[in-house]
Amino acid sequence: MHPKTIRAACGAAVLALAATTAACGGGGPVTAPSGIARPSSVTTVTGTTVTGAAPSGPGSTAVSTSPRTASASASVAPGATMLKDLRTGARDGADRVVLEFTGPVPPYRVTREAGPVVDCASGADLGGPGEYLVVRAEPVGIFDHDGYSPYTGERTVAGPGRAVSRAIITCHFEGQLQVALKLTGNAQRYADSTLTGPGRIVVDVQR
Repeated sequence: MHPKTIRAACGAAVLALAATTAACGGGGPVTAPSGIARPSSVTTVTGTTVTGAAPSGPGSTAVSTSPRTASASASVAPGATMLKDLRTGARDGADRVVLEFTGPVPPYRVTREAGPVVDCASGADLGGPGEYLVVRAEPVGIFDHDGYSPYTGERTVAGPGRAVSRAIITCHFEGQLQVALKLTGNAQRYADSTLTGPGRIVVDVQR
């Protein structure tokens, strides 16, 4: 081939290559092949905390929806007050149940509930069906620093039988104390109160 013809062909090839490079290096968007999804934008979800009143269970007109407290009882540290005695008796037309403590009366509440009642730790049935008044107190210790428990009575204490058939300790675990009072068909209204020297929770059930 003639030298001039060769140079002309080479020049044309160089120009064609330059044009192709310019076309490929343009600033336009690159389209992804079909079948490959583009990553979507990331959305950050911020959670919110919803607060509200807990649903109230069945109760009588004598029940307060907020825990009752004795003087300075809110400052009682776990283990500072312990159950010392659980006893029952009859007084002025009512069956009485008394929870006695080694220190101040802890915050507590009383609710009327349907049975059965169960052990709070094991779930074992302790009381069977029926109607109960359940006393819940917290914090209440079980053992002192020497491993001694001041309560040496039975888990179930017989009641007078007219309005309360028995009192059952259903929970004495991790600072919680629950005592369920099994009611009879004669049980009417009830009232709960506290006494000092020693600290006591008193529940009177009219019969």
